[in-house]
Amino acid sequence: MKNSNNAFLRFLRKNAAYFVLGLCILAIGLSVTLVLVNRNKSNELSNADPVIVTPADDVPAADDEPIIQPDPVIKPDPVPENPVPTEPVIVEKTYILPVKNATGITEYSEALVFNSTLKRYSAHLAVDFFAPEGTSVFAIADGTVESVETTLIYGTTVVIDHGDGLKSVYNSLADGDCVTVGQKIAQGAKIGEISLSNRQEYKEGAHLHFEMTENGNSVDPAKYLTFAVK
Repeated sequence: MKNSNNAFLRFLRKNAAYFVLGLCILAIGLSVTLVLVNRNKSNELSNADPVIVTPADDVPAADDEPIIQPDPVIKPDPVPENPVPTEPVIVEKTYILPVKNATGITEYSEALVFNSTLKRYSAHLAVDFFAPEGTSVFAIADGTVESVETTLIYGTTVVIDHGDGLKSVYNSLADGDCVTVGQKIAQGAKIGEISLSNRQEYKEGAHLHFEMTENGNSVDPAKYLTFAVK
């Protein structure tokens, strides 16, 4: 038995260099093998498709969240404690002459003047517009025909109510049917023609005997009309 052990020791001493060399080769082989295995794993990982992580569709990114501004508060204008009433707009009425291109005009007179037809003095509470027979007579302003009368002394007389107590009277008109009672008349509408039908003034020639009244009282037409000829 002792001889066998000695023989084995001699064998180890004799071949120790080969054993060491073998172990070194084995170690180198294992190292190379591990390197190759690790390299293959790295290549597999590098060649794999990248994993793309996307945020959920219904969860907006924090930086992209919209900023919602509140609706502006509109305050009504304050109501004054004592509101000032609005003054009505007053439109001033204008009036036109009842006869265009009159050849002569006599003045309104509350004093006594001589009437060549009646051969006496009397007040002349009207303005006479002289023009040839058949000359048109026009409404001086908008209004409503109040009356149409024809008598032997005055001829045909038309009265127009302009409102606010003001009326215009057209005397010595020719007979005709230019207007009727209750008719609405516009300013400048024809209401008749000049004639000699006024028997109290026929000797003075064809003319329109024109009067105006305020609340039933005679008033000078010059208060409302501007005469081109006197």
